[in-house]
This record gives sequence, structure tokens and C-alpha cells, in this order.
Amino acid sequence: MESRFRCKKVSEEDLKRLELMLLYYFGRYAVDILKYLDVNKLEVCLSKTTSRPRAFLYCKNLFASVRASDFHLIPHKPLAILLHRVLPFPKRRVVVVNEMTDDILKGHTVFAKHIILADETIRPFEEILVVNEDDKLIGLGRALLDYETMITSTYGAAVQIREKVVDGENNEEPLRT
Repeated sequence: MESRFRCKKVSEEDLKRLELMLLYYFGRYAVDILKYLDVNKLEVCLSKTTSRPRAFLYCKNLFASVRASDFHLIPHKPLAILLHRVLPFPKRRVVVVNEMTDDILKGHTVFAKHIILADETIRPFEEILVVNEDDKLIGLGRALLDYETMITSTYGAAVQIREKVVDGENNEEPLRT
């Protein structure tokens, strides 16, 4: 089956587009991740039909996807690790109790009753980082509730986990050496 995308090295325009997407979806500190990346290893995959960006690759690994329906930037593990590093606590984070870390890594959902702290700007369907009480990255996912409901609810799903980050994976950062 032929691929629906064509990938190429990022141009200045593609890099600027990524920078603006990071700025829009994750705030001003998120742009700092570009300092940690070797731009020569960064690729953009374009749709063959629309020529719009659909994914960013770093060292041939998926770094971020771009949802076609709304052009939303969806981070994957390498980007989440870098976002965790550059965003000040508790920006774009949901903090869960330490006792639930293993259960979250086995399951797929964070329930509201396990959340002890969160970024006050979180809105439903935004991409967020899930961390434990020690600010260790557990995973990344999509918020199902807004901040106020997340903090005050005693039941129900709050975050749908998209990808999990297990022990040891935090060390595999896609950084320049």
C-alpha cells in the first residue's frame, strides 16, 4: 500500500509553523524545546492530497501528529518528554497520587478522584501531561474535563491516556548531544 504522506527535511517555513503550533497549543515556554533539538534530524510529513503537515518526525521516530480535522498538534512521547522538561510546574499538567501510578500505567484512564493538582487553564479535549506527586512524567493524554470539574469531582474519567511513559523512558530524550 502506498503511503499517503511524503516526508522531507524541515524548511525554515516548516520550522516556523512548528514553533507557532507549539506556542499556540502549549504556551510560550514550549518553544524552548527547539533549543534541544538537532533541526537536521527533524522531518515533516505532508499530505499528498492537501500538502498540509500531518506529522513531524525526529530521528525517523514520530515526534508529533497534526490532526487533519482541526490542525491540532498531538504530541507523542519524545515531544511530551521535552515539554515536561521546559514547561514550568504545573503548566499543562495533571498531578495524580503516587499510589495510582502503576494502575494508570496498566490502564488507560485517569479518574478525577485521583487528581490532586492540575493546571488551572486546562479545558476539555486539550493535550496534557500526566505526572505523579514528584512531577515524574507518567504519560500524556487528552483532558475530558475542565480544571474546575477535575479538581472537585469525586468520580468519573478525567484524562484519557494516549501514551504511557514507563520507568527508564525519561532518559531516552531526543536531545542534541
